[in-house]
Amino acid sequence: MRVAVLDTGIDAGHPDLKDRVAGGVNILDSGAPFLDDNGHGTHVAGTIAADLDGRGVVGVAPGARLYAVKALNKEGGARVSSLIKALLWCARNGIQVANMSLGAPLGSLFLRLAVQHATNKGVAIVAAAGNSGRAVEYPGGYPEVIAVSASDRSDRLANFSSRGPKVEFIAPGVDVRSAFPGGGYESLDGTSMAAPHVAGLAALAVARGARGPEGVRAALKASARSLGLGRAEGFGMVDAARIAP
Repeated sequence: MRVAVLDTGIDAGHPDLKDRVAGGVNILDSGAPFLDDNGHGTHVAGTIAADLDGRGVVGVAPGARLYAVKALNKEGGARVSSLIKALLWCARNGIQVANMSLGAPLGSLFLRLAVQHATNKGVAIVAAAGNSGRAVEYPGGYPEVIAVSASDRSDRLANFSSRGPKVEFIAPGVDVRSAFPGGGYESLDGTSMAAPHVAGLAALAVARGARGPEGVRAALKASARSLGLGRAEGFGMVDAARIAP
């Protein structure tokens, strides 16, 4: 399973990730490595695919191959042009699942076109719903993208989570412990932490035979259960054990 993390980079030397990172690219500086100078991308990567090695943390899909697509700067910000280039890279390089733990209140025509192109090339895109407590942000708001809201420890909607009819699934997003640069671990909150749970589940769906973005979406939908949160949860929380193509 080829999973791209469109983020601040990945610490490929982290003990939980060193055998999982198969490659990547620095969109911001093509001559530089994709090292994580923020921490966000490494945390996301750990949730998706940290090694099942009896230490640290374990990802949802520890057999996945991760590709670091560094499109966010050290402050965690990104230009729309960088996100477009990142999506085009995914489309060219056979990525099956792309995680975008990022968002903005307004969309962009050119970003939407890049999303559509990547989707047409077989990339299932998963994105954070946003942390405004209001409507889903973009790219999560595009119909081609799987938007993920955040739940808390009690399986209720996190108070910061964006919500509404564009949410498709909900996943843990409060006090999520994962890898952090330098070999450490941190606990963070946000729909940025929820989205990689679903990206990992999407990778499991691919491993079990789901083909293409719609196949992945259908497999996740069929294995989700409602938490009784209405439009804030979409189809609900996915049960990994039930995923089938």
